[in-house]
Amino acid sequence: MYTNPVTKKRHRSWRILHEEIGNGLSDPRIGGFSEIIGWGHAGNDWVPAWQIIKLFDRALEEEYVDLDRKGRGTTLNHDLYAYDPSQGVAVIQARQYYKRSAAHLGATRKTYFLVGRNEITGAYFRHPVGSQAVRSACRKSTHPTRADVVQAVQCWMWGVSAKQLAKSIRQGDILLVPEREPKPARIVPGLTLAMDSHAIIADEIRENGRIYALNPSMIHRKNQHAPVERLDGWFSIRQAKTAPAWNFAERIGD
Repeated sequence: MYTNPVTKKRHRSWRILHEEIGNGLSDPRIGGFSEIIGWGHAGNDWVPAWQIIKLFDRALEEEYVDLDRKGRGTTLNHDLYAYDPSQGVAVIQARQYYKRSAAHLGATRKTYFLVGRNEITGAYFRHPVGSQAVRSACRKSTHPTRADVVQAVQCWMWGVSAKQLAKSIRQGDILLVPEREPKPARIVPGLTLAMDSHAIIADEIRENGRIYALNPSMIHRKNQHAPVERLDGWFSIRQAKTAPAWNFAERIGD
């Protein structure tokens, strides 16, 4: 069961929970570093961003403050940069502050990641993404929850346009993108991607800069994602990029 932090209703469905939250969010308040501080909400005065972050806390390292009287030590906290209720995912920044000595001015380490849950097992994932992609999309965003920033981050992950993303089929971190027939290239007899998890079955598989498959289907050998039934036509097979991450925000899940 999942509790809506706004209405306090409990839901069995992760999807319905986020749809209900997203329906009333408006008038976002943005902080000095482009983070979302919170929103107004129909029937409620204020929805702080930490309530949304808390929905994903099983995919986050525990926050802490470990400083001595002279301010030496480390802290870890999270900020929300985008939220897409329709997908039940968010873009979060993990920020570690550290100060080595009394004379040290202090410094920070940051990692941005896309976070959510796998649709079959419900396991949480955390996928580090490029900071520049997040920052650039935040500057252009017009959506109250910044769902358009989530879209921009996903475009960065797979190297596609927004139009291509909308027409593509996803299974975990593998995206099948509709394409024209590729030029003749080396024929690949079979294909398994992403730590031998995603098995591609197709009438023909070619490798020509990218990997292309004709009439592909795809199964996930760990059973974390629904199978992709046979598709018609040519598709490029793209595995999501992963940005470098600090050890408090490394990739987890598939």
